[in-house]
Amino acid sequence: MRHKKKRLSVPGSPAILDYGSGRGNGGAEGAKNSRVTVGCQHKRLYLACYNGRTLRLEHYLAELEVELGHINWHVLGLSEVRREGEDTITLESGHLLYFRQGDQSFQGGVGFLVNKALSGSVVKVSRVSTRVAYLVLKLTDRYSLKVVQVYAPTSAHSDDEVEAMYEDITRAIGGTTTAHYNIVMGDFNAKMGVQERDELRIGPHGLGRRDHSGQMLVNFLEMQGVFLMNSFFKKKFHRRWTWQSPDSVTWNEIDFIIADKRQIFRDVSVFNRFNNGSDHRLDEFQPPEQAAFRKGYSTVDHIHTVRQIIQRTKEYNLSLCMAFVDYEKPSTPLKPGLFWNLCSDVISTGDISRC
Repeated sequence: MRHKKKRLSVPGSPAILDYGSGRGNGGAEGAKNSRVTVGCQHKRLYLACYNGRTLRLEHYLAELEVELGHINWHVLGLSEVRREGEDTITLESGHLLYFRQGDQSFQGGVGFLVNKALSGSVVKVSRVSTRVAYLVLKLTDRYSLKVVQVYAPTSAHSDDEVEAMYEDITRAIGGTTTAHYNIVMGDFNAKMGVQERDELRIGPHGLGRRDHSGQMLVNFLEMQGVFLMNSFFKKKFHRRWTWQSPDSVTWNEIDFIIADKRQIFRDVSVFNRFNNGSDHRLDEFQPPEQAAFRKGYSTVDHIHTVRQIIQRTKEYNLSLCMAFVDYEKPSTPLKPGLFWNLCSDVISTGDISRC
């Protein structure tokens, strides 16, 4: 995929008009990870945060763009981009990509993907640290929006590292280019649980029990005077959890949307089909698993799923066995030897073996 470098500058005119009334009609949705819609009067701005596990290779990025084509979005905050270095590039699609590597090469990292319809409104995009980046959008001549993307340390890291991240967020909000609206979102690796007595920065809707990292997040909310927007909207269980354990028995809400002004949100939810491929209407009697040989149903999603399974089993040191069945109908049967060669081309040979 060829990219064109882009030097950011202050745009001459905003891409989205009619902001700044102080009355919001925005919201947030997500993709087992979250998506946000923010707006005023007659316009809506769709923001999202997503832990993609990796966008290191170009085909991962291409697959992400395919999935984004099925939802409304303007700005996507990224966690675990796992790309090397720091750069801002314009993709062939016209979308603007910013990324910053993590503490180590091809590990962690944060970034943004800005829809081409809004890229002209980007005033500034930068980072405070390897875990915190921010983006400033010009909404009107009077109003601007700052979006801070976060990838928090896991429970394996010390409290000092978590506190350092919150200090970075504080600097991103107040120590850089100021904006009328401020939103912080991303993977906080914290379980907030339900609202406890006298907690004004958290709403009545939560999931599970609070852990130590969740309490640290509460302390940050109180200190900064900001709101955990996920908790102010009642949702069914499948519209709230954002992380699933490898054995599919544990579901937690660890990705959050935080704002300094509650009134600009209309909804916060989880878009739970983001990783499940196309939303196109299916041909009658054909399931979504039947890929290829028909328009709109390639094998890209299946290959992406296989890669995700392999990555997560490696991460949790689990054994893995996958079986592939070749059906003669409705497709032409595939010779086993050829199928094995195709698998070896897609996945490194060290990752698969015959059983």
